[in-house]
Formats: sequence, C-alpha cells, structure tokens
Amino acid sequence: MEGSYICDGQDAQGNNSGACRFQPAPAALAPAPIVLSSRDVATLIVDGSGITLQPPGDTILLHMPLIAHTNPTTRTLSTTVGPTRVDIEATPATYTWNWGDGTTTTTTDPGHPYPHHTITHQYTTTANNVTVTLTTTWTARYRPTGTTTWKPVDGYITTTQAAPPFSIRRLVPYLSDDAEEHHNH
Repeated sequence: MEGSYICDGQDAQGNNSGACRFQPAPAALAPAPIVLSSRDVATLIVDGSGITLQPPGDTILLHMPLIAHTNPTTRTLSTTVGPTRVDIEATPATYTWNWGDGTTTTTTDPGHPYPHHTITHQYTTTANNVTVTLTTTWTARYRPTGTTTWKPVDGYITTTQAAPPFSIRRLVPYLSDDAEEHHNH
C-alpha cells in the first residue's frame, strides 16, 4: 500500500517524534469516460463517399440513363481525446442523389457500375451546367485504445459532394444520301 507516515512533531535534528500514523495515498481517480458525438466525428470525415457517373464526361445524352454509384466502404478514423487514442468506424447508411433537375433519389444502395448498375436517372429536358450532388448519411462507432467494446456514436453524420457539371444534349439523327455519293451511286 502506498502512502506516508505523518508524525505529530519533530525534534531539533528533524527526526520524527511523538505519535505517528500511516496516511494512505489518495486513491487514483478513474479516468473520465470518453464520449464522442456525431459533431466530433463529422470533423474527421473530410470527404464523402465519392461520386462516379457513367458515361463519364461533360455531356450526357437526353433520354439515355445516367448511371451513378459511390463507395460504400466503412471509413476507419482515429483521434485523441486527452491522452487516449480513440478508433472510429464510420459506415454509410443512406445515400441521397440530387440529380440537378429538381428530383432526388434516396436509397441504402450505393449503386454499381455498368453492366450491373442499380442507380440510374433519365433526364427529360436539355440543360447546361447540371450538377449531381450526393449526400451520404453515416453511422459511427468508437472505442478507446486498449478496450474491446465498441460504443455507438449518437446521431448521424452527413457529407455532401458534387460531381463536375455537365450538359444534357439531344441527339438527333439525320438521314442523308452521303453514303450513296461516297459509293458513286
């Protein structure tokens, strides 16, 4: 047991004299519990889950489906609270696609690339500088280093990102006799 002896007095040479008693050291205080909020975790997620559009490029054809997908991977993050390192896992829960034409799609499906695509949008009018945005809602959990129990973060985290703008164009086929002229007919 740690502590020290406390005596009522000392003689001229500084030696303890009189009645002495053992004073145990104060009990170490338990560390304060670590609690992370969704706001704390939101400061750690810099980027969203990413946006991939197919076909790529700055022009989309009217009446042809635009394919969209994102990365559903759980993010592993860390921070320090006081002297304690804390591990965090943030997992996408829902995705809200804003197609830039006044419509949105909310889903738990991250989508997939062609030919197994599951998230598409078909535009009905031509337009310039259309921007698709994706708002990802994340759930998170954390655990201080040295512990094995994960604790949920109360609330949700949201990230929003935008794809580069593009134009929607109408493709109009024209019949001509160029082929006949090319073959000397």
